[in-house]
Amino acid sequence: MKLSGETVLSAPREWVWDLFNDPQRLSKLIPGCEKLEILGPDEYSGTLNVGIASVKGVYSGKLKLEDKRAPEHYRMLVDGKGKQGFIRGSGTLDLEARNAKSTTIKYAGDVQIGGPLVQVGQRVIDSAAKMMLGQFFAAAEAELQAEASGKVARQGIFLNLWRSIVRLFARFFRRQ
Repeated sequence: MKLSGETVLSAPREWVWDLFNDPQRLSKLIPGCEKLEILGPDEYSGTLNVGIASVKGVYSGKLKLEDKRAPEHYRMLVDGKGKQGFIRGSGTLDLEARNAKSTTIKYAGDVQIGGPLVQVGQRVIDSAAKMMLGQFFAAAEAELQAEASGKVARQGIFLNLWRSIVRLFARFFRRQ
């Protein structure tokens, strides 16, 4: 499965880079993340509790960052497995400063999925992945806005789902 796209966050590129490289803050943004621990420099282990259609489960795995060029680029390698299957993949994340107060994020990746998870179907998996990305970026936007105002952002699966829906509608109406 290939994933790619871009989104804009309302924060300077350095703030976005710092957020995406702080495992404690990042763990709050990832949908279903139960833990994210540092194994070594740019290497993490984590546990996700996610459900795609009728296939729900806990997945444990590792994430490694490579080719880092702060504050603009890194490549990530992901390897995870659970009772419902496995996920392996790699991807890139590129940050471009649009102006002093906003950053364009371009992402691209290739993911292989195996086990019972595959039986759900490619279209359902694609939709779930896009929804999770939307939730992640909505949570990141909330975290960055809270940082700018000196507050602490409230995070949660339903709150971040709502934020992603609002962002989706806002982008749709800006195109009109």
